[in-house]
Amino acid sequence: MASVNAGPSEAQLEAGALNAIARNWWIVLFFGIISIIVGIFCVMQPEDAIAILAILFAIWLLVTGIFSIVRAFAHGLSGGMRALFIITGVLSLILGAIAFRAWAHNDNILLAAWILAIFIGVGFLFRGMSVLFSGIEGKGQPGRGWNIFAGIVIIIAGLMILTVPTSVVALAWIVGIWLIVIGVFEIVSSFIIKGAAK
Repeated sequence: MASVNAGPSEAQLEAGALNAIARNWWIVLFFGIISIIVGIFCVMQPEDAIAILAILFAIWLLVTGIFSIVRAFAHGLSGGMRALFIITGVLSLILGAIAFRAWAHNDNILLAAWILAIFIGVGFLFRGMSVLFSGIEGKGQPGRGWNIFAGIVIIIAGLMILTVPTSVVALAWIVGIWLIVIGVFEIVSSFIIKGAAK
C-alpha cells in the first residue's frame, strides 16, 4: 500500500517562514538607516528641517503604509494580525495623503507644525502598535523581543509628541531624537533577523 503524502511538517513550515523573514532583513535595515539619517538632520538643522520633515514624514507614511498592506498577505499570520496590518497600512496611507495636502496648502508654519505633530504622533502610534503586536504574536520568530521593546518605545514616542506642547524647533528635535532611537532598534533587529535563520 502506497504511503499518503502528508505534506510538510509543522517544523518544516516554521523553518520556511523563518527563512522567508530572514531573506527580507535588508528592508528593516534600510528603514533603520533612513530613520537615523532623517533624525540626525532634524537634530542638526531643526529650523530648516521642519518643512523637509513634513514631506519626508508624508513619504514615510505612504511607504510604510504600502509595506504594512503587503506584509498583511504574508503566510503564517493570524486573522487578527492580518487585519491589524491592513488597518495600519490603510490609515498610514490616508494620513500620508493628508500630510501631503497640508504641507502643500499651508503657509502658516506654526499651524503646519501643530498639524505635523499630530500626524507624526499618530503615525508613530500606528507603527508602534503593529511592531508590538507583531512581536507579541510572533512566537519563535527572530527578533521577537526586540520587536516588543521597539514597539513600546515607538508608542511612547507617539504619546510624547501628541501630549507635550512644542515649538517648531523643539518638535524637530524630539522627532529627530526618536527617529535616531527607532533607527538603531531597526538596524539591530535587521541583523538579528538575518542571523536567526540559516
